[in-house]
Amino acid sequence: IENGRFAKYRYFAHAKINDSDFFMITKRGIFFVTKGTFGQLTCEWQYLFEEFTMDPKIVGGRRLRIEAKERVKSVFHAKEFGKIINFKTPEIAQWVLNKLEDARDRLPKY
Repeated sequence: IENGRFAKYRYFAHAKINDSDFFMITKRGIFFVTKGTFGQLTCEWQYLFEEFTMDPKIVGGRRLRIEAKERVKSVFHAKEFGKIINFKTPEIAQWVLNKLEDARDRLPKY
């Protein structure tokens, strides 16, 4: 992804959102990855687990809600507090949530 920019992150699991988008879980966080016209992978957004402000949860059956620390972007200071990811089925959403919880549970406890 993006010429190895994320090579230091250890892969844990992923789920296909649609024909061009993927939700990736690593040992340290999550990524929303888009496959481009020529097959290149681009990270649209990412959060580290330490940025989460609440435990992820399923809303509306097939939507995964991730709430994270506020980020200020651009000159206009648009605020970002998290994401909602729409999966094709409730089963996929639940599988992703379980994998996300597994990855977070494996973090070292200090």
